[in-house]
Amino acid sequence: MRYSDLVLKLMGAWTDSVSEPGALVHEIWRRTDDAFYSGLGYVMVENDTVFIEHIALTFDDSTGAVSYDVRVPSQNDGGTVAFALTACAGDSMVFENPAHDFPQRIVYALQANGDWIARVSGQGKDGASRGFSYRFKRAAATPTP
Repeated sequence: MRYSDLVLKLMGAWTDSVSEPGALVHEIWRRTDDAFYSGLGYVMVENDTVFIEHIALTFDDSTGAVSYDVRVPSQNDGGTVAFALTACAGDSMVFENPAHDFPQRIVYALQANGDWIARVSGQGKDGASRGFSYRFKRAAATPTP
């Protein structure tokens, strides 16, 4: 599937209630225009927001490059970290930034039932490989943090 078709399937509100015991993980994606998709990811434990990230997918018309941009206010001095789209095949999008401390790779894989699996992986500061995954199901309504 082409990136332009696949990314449209990501739009909307998504939740994962099983990957982090005791927590509810959210991602919300909106199409801003043909070249920009903005999102918000956050984790709720009971009524508390314990993690929040601002995410975006951007397309550069001049180069054809796609970037997955992440900003976590409490990390990287509040700056944005960009991950380049390195592969888009079948129902998966692979974004990589080998220079980032962790993660270096983020993969979104659309499942046959319409769920998304997001896999975050790379090497930690100790050099050991690590990673985790989320299984996002479409949310009934758009939640707010």
